[in-house]
Amino acid sequence: MKAGTLSFGLVLAVSALAVSAMYDPSIEVRDLRAELFPNASDFKFDLAGAPASDNGVGAKIQGGSQSRFPALNGLGVSYTLFTIDPCGMNLPHVHPRATELIYVIKGYGLTVGFSEENGGRVLVNRKLKKGWTTVFPQGLPHWQINTGCHPVQFISALSHASPGVVTLPDRLLSTSIPDYVLSVVFNVPKGQVQDLRDSLSSRDLEYECKKRCGIE
Repeated sequence: MKAGTLSFGLVLAVSALAVSAMYDPSIEVRDLRAELFPNASDFKFDLAGAPASDNGVGAKIQGGSQSRFPALNGLGVSYTLFTIDPCGMNLPHVHPRATELIYVIKGYGLTVGFSEENGGRVLVNRKLKKGWTTVFPQGLPHWQINTGCHPVQFISALSHASPGVVTLPDRLLSTSIPDYVLSVVFNVPKGQVQDLRDSLSSRDLEYECKKRCGIE
């Protein structure tokens, strides 16, 4: 009986291996890719010519996520081209679904940093220049600021086709979180919470940097 059970188990194992060998999911992926993206041109994207958004604090952002470059779908990557003017800043933010690696392609005044989880460190690297790279772990608040008097550019590569972004503290102030909660968060009277909301649209560049670079 035991020998028969063992033999039956071996037959099942061999059969499973045979089925596994016949099924190759990469073939399905290949066929689907060919159906969705039949042309070589589907796999190229003009990042430098992509529509740009301005964050209002001297940073121009041109994204290459799957919404603009569909061939990225399922590949687990995306990228963004940043141009930051003198004294400009990419505001503190998090990517809930991606680690970010940046590579400086122009300039030498880029200062970056990120904050670890509660109780952790705040790590800052100053004056990254062309050819330098740094990384921001997934989900941690991070920022980039141009402390120099010439524009800087960098490529941001992210480990998700749709990494998501949550800008801080803008996201807190632009939602329906009750004022009495935000008054505790920002340590201001409840009546001043709206003033904080209004201030988001009137940010300015850092004063000392503007003075040093002769920016009016």
